[in-house]
Amino acid sequence: MADCLTPASISQIAKKDSNRLVGTVAKALAANSPYIGLLRGGTFESGKGDTVVSSVEMQAAPGDSLAAPTFTDFTAIAGTNGTQENTGKVDFSYKLQAKRGKGPKVKMQDGYGAFKSSYLTAEDALKKLVTQYVNADIQYNLVTSSASKFQCVAADSFTTLFQGGTEANIGQAWNPALVVDSPLSFKALHAIARYLKEALFGEMFSAEGKGQQHFRFIGSSDIVESFRNETGVKEIGMALTQGGYKLGEEMVSGYSFETSPAYRGLAFGVTHRPLRFSAYGTGGAAAVPQWINPVTVTTDGTTNTAYATANTSWLSATYEIGVLVADGTFERQVPERYAGEGTFKFAPQLHMGELDWHYVKDNDCNAWGDYGFHKYQITRAYKPLRPQHIIPIMFKRATTDLGLTAI
Repeated sequence: MADCLTPASISQIAKKDSNRLVGTVAKALAANSPYIGLLRGGTFESGKGDTVVSSVEMQAAPGDSLAAPTFTDFTAIAGTNGTQENTGKVDFSYKLQAKRGKGPKVKMQDGYGAFKSSYLTAEDALKKLVTQYVNADIQYNLVTSSASKFQCVAADSFTTLFQGGTEANIGQAWNPALVVDSPLSFKALHAIARYLKEALFGEMFSAEGKGQQHFRFIGSSDIVESFRNETGVKEIGMALTQGGYKLGEEMVSGYSFETSPAYRGLAFGVTHRPLRFSAYGTGGAAAVPQWINPVTVTTDGTTNTAYATANTSWLSATYEIGVLVADGTFERQVPERYAGEGTFKFAPQLHMGELDWHYVKDNDCNAWGDYGFHKYQITRAYKPLRPQHIIPIMFKRATTDLGLTAI
């Protein structure tokens, strides 16, 4: 049956008030997407089932002490077999999942007299939204599937605040007994990074000509700014800058993967939309954060259009998640192009979130191809490699210090 559209279902995205508007329509703002380039890529092969099992090799189990291994005099070694060493693997299962969506239904005739670039900017806004879906999906899956967690509580020890730490802890829950009461400090972050390197054997990202190897931390601009102002960090950075070192100059000017070299083995990336919450739900014996959507939607029923603005509940949320990441944690896989077999032929799928313009001419409502819309499909699978090398850090957000003083 034809896709018959009523006037009420058409979105009037083409701006027509050209008597007062001059120039081109301003494009939609773009949010930072630091997670998109964080993971290694791969291919989910077709014809091997919906759910795939992969294995990772664990450290070999020694039959002797690694603190004081036992050696025997060579003259007495004859006739002995030595210690028994063993190896082992951990299996993971993962599957391909997809998300579909479509843009507003539009009418060709609306664009004829429309303000210049109305359709182009609408397409650009949709592309940026798909990018944000991909970024948010990676962030959410890294946080929930990680095999390590850390919660910031002022009066407790590191061993109490850190949970998980092995491949077998994939999907590690937050500790419901801990009441998070502290912002994250650089001192604590560096202690977690040292543990990631020394105890968990996390692999660092390569320097790529920009200084030392490093782990990566992704957080909001507020928490990264607090690191910059923390006692010790600030003094070292300013001393390096005053001494003419470019490391100090770039460290003070901006924490980011692209522009700043690593500082003490850490590089920083800022996300505009970190995971935040103000309350817990229940999930068995574990505390489950009630994630707050960072945007709210404002709808115009007259033109059948809508746009997103920052959610005030998200802006004022009590808690936030920052993420410390080593290299080689998960592999983000996309499917092979699959067009069917024999006479069963299908259109190639969209894997990575491309926008595809869609309209179908028919003998009824769309005989002239007047109506159409954009559609997209994001298809991916996350293959665990070393899930314990991603450490989400839960902390309490501090009140912003505005530096205002009454006189």
